[in-house]
Amino acid sequence: MLLLVASCLFSNSAFAQTVESVEVDGIYYNLFLRDKTAEVTINPNKYSGEINIPGKITYNNVAFSVASIGDNAFDDCTWLTSIAIPNSITTIGKYAFRECYFLEAVIIPNSVTSIGKGAFEDCAGLISLIIPNSVTSIGDDAFSDCTGLTSVTIPNSVTSIGYQAFYGCSGLTSVTLNSNALVSKSYSSDSTLGDVFGQQVKTYILGDEVTSIGNYAFYGCSGLTSVTIP
Repeated sequence: MLLLVASCLFSNSAFAQTVESVEVDGIYYNLFLRDKTAEVTINPNKYSGEINIPGKITYNNVAFSVASIGDNAFDDCTWLTSIAIPNSITTIGKYAFRECYFLEAVIIPNSVTSIGKGAFEDCAGLISLIIPNSVTSIGDDAFSDCTGLTSVTIPNSVTSIGYQAFYGCSGLTSVTLNSNALVSKSYSSDSTLGDVFGQQVKTYILGDEVTSIGNYAFYGCSGLTSVTIP
């Protein structure tokens, strides 16, 4: 039935530009016919083990570039242990990997520009994280309650970081900030560093790109023991 519906949509693409939830080699996708891109979406039976997302797929003899990981795509996939994200991905959606408790390491490729709200929320097993210098925005709660994280570096490409993005990361003790915007703008109005990273952080290292520190930037950082200012 799924293949029949998809085939009809392909032949009638002037009226429907999206084919939803098709399965290719064990991974489910939404297909966008107009620009020939694909979005990884929810597996009704949940993903588990090691998942290797390809950069391109072919469906009904049409090639698609895999450009995004959709909202909730791997949400509550408790037994997901490894994920390979290709350089074709530009967006990681809301709650994409929430509650993937056994996911230990994520390599985010330098093609990604946006990490959505709660994308890795409550990934308690996550101990290794590299945010590339392509990312410009990190959503609210994006990495909240990732209790296994001990350090994180925010690159200078980041211009916005959401409320409580790393809050509840009880093991996080060291934060390196290379983005001037984070210290001089974002936290001078609505959120302090403590609101975003938690009060337990002991060390903040500000990179050479930081030229100003906003009002109340370190307010409430009760665990703070050292700050490196360039």
